[in-house]
Amino acid sequence: MDRDQLKRLQARYARRAQPIGLTAEELDFANMPSKTDVHGIPVQAWIRFQDCAELVDGLAHSWTPKAVQVSWQDGPVQRSTWVWASAVTRKAALNRTLGERTKRDGSTK
Repeated sequence: MDRDQLKRLQARYARRAQPIGLTAEELDFANMPSKTDVHGIPVQAWIRFQDCAELVDGLAHSWTPKAVQVSWQDGPVQRSTWVWASAVTRKAALNRTLGERTKRDGSTK
């Protein structure tokens, strides 16, 4: 990508509307308190914008039974919003728990 293409791409991100997140009524924290992971869990999530939706790679930081707070890098901007839990998929390649060992083949000990 040359310098002019990069400038056009950055300008596109800067002009784009903010993501459309869930409302306080939809989140209903009084009846569904959230849980938090300080480091974030790698996910893919569908994020809604004014005229489109995009599948992004991001981190899930907080969640309720129905919603997830996702952060992601959007060009030069770090963004975060709440989306419905059904719009989020945990990344399968990173689905192991901390400290879980991988299977070794017979040639190593």
